[in-house]
Amino acid sequence: MHLEARLAVIRSFLPERRQEASAHLRGYADLPGVTPDERTLLGLLAQTGRYEVWPAEEVAATARRALAGGAYFEDCTGSAEALVAWVVALVALISADGVEDARQEIDRAKKRVHRHGSPVEFAMVCNPAIFLHWQLGDVAFVEAEAEGVLAALSQEDPVAHVIASRATATHFGAYGALERGDVDGAAGLLDRFAAEHSDVPSVIPTIWLHEPRAAVALARGNPDLARAEAFAQRDRLHAVGVDPPTISWRAPAVRALLLLGEHREARALADELLAVARKWNTPTEVGAALRVLAHADPDNRLDLLTESTTVLDRSPARLHLARALVDLGEALRVAGRRTEARDPLHRAADLATDCGSTALRTRAAAALEALGDRPRKPVSAGVEALTASERRVADLAVTGRANREIAQELFVTPKTVENHLGRIYTKLGINGRRELARALT
Repeated sequence: MHLEARLAVIRSFLPERRQEASAHLRGYADLPGVTPDERTLLGLLAQTGRYEVWPAEEVAATARRALAGGAYFEDCTGSAEALVAWVVALVALISADGVEDARQEIDRAKKRVHRHGSPVEFAMVCNPAIFLHWQLGDVAFVEAEAEGVLAALSQEDPVAHVIASRATATHFGAYGALERGDVDGAAGLLDRFAAEHSDVPSVIPTIWLHEPRAAVALARGNPDLARAEAFAQRDRLHAVGVDPPTISWRAPAVRALLLLGEHREARALADELLAVARKWNTPTEVGAALRVLAHADPDNRLDLLTESTTVLDRSPARLHLARALVDLGEALRVAGRRTEARDPLHRAADLATDCGSTALRTRAAAALEALGDRPRKPVSAGVEALTASERRVADLAVTGRANREIAQELFVTPKTVENHLGRIYTKLGINGRRELARALT
């Protein structure tokens, strides 16, 4: 069983062995998960279920059996290779909207890895935390954590799990930059990853990077390149039998095709996306897919966006909800239903502010201004000026941690923390820690 678990971990990184690995893992679906090796196999089976779009409820149950209420992490601490299945089981659970169980698991793991972990273990624990907080819509956390992962791994050898962790941090760091409207920053992260990993083996997490590249191309007004990147992800995923609704290539492809005037193909892909999301069957993915379909189906746009917001209200995905609310408000305004447009736009602006999405808040504010209104919730210019790393240090400092404790938690030097705090005080216009909590609220 131990050899089977080791073999499964190795195969999990290799695109060309994924389907073979899937067939093999299915033979372990009935394992009770009472030993570390059984939990490894179940964690990788949960990943397979996410890749192949089994019902989310079934995948979540498999992931929970693998995680065993924290027992698996306790068993695998000290072995980066053993952590692989823990990471992918958590990602599968988060994808299935099991965010509360995932949050508890990550909180326990972070406390342990901060006391005893290596930089690689720190990064591997942070990666599912990044995905969790992206699903929850915490842009500042995502950017800061992604930056921390890349810093912690900067001197590590490019073995498979290190490449995968860097790819994931790059992916979500680019998402965060785009939400702040920093298109060049997002492109810079993706370009740096490509330059630093041009001669290393390809692993499955690197395939997902086509999707944020497509998003960057759309932000730069290049739908041809966006379509090419989206279809490159499609082709690479289909070659290995993977087509999950999360991080779908279809969403940017639909937007690109609409901009290129290829409405029939865009509608077909949007229908496919919704079908895949319904097969997975979580509020997050169904609601997000309904929003994409609304763009490709103008005749039913208002109904689809209304359904999207209703479904996403049952989801933990606040950014997805904010996007759907902006779209609904704009569609109502264009339809001449100006009074009805105000509430979704105000909700969207509030959510975007809470999430830290400058780009989305700007959209909502512009739509409200067109109605002669403005967002209810003000934005603090000082807090907005903090970088992701500065905000992360500030959040830890207000808990009472000393500089050395913050440095240990972030795998940086105390001098780095001291420098961050100096810049934080200057940007917020305060004199020290005593004023920090008030300035951050």
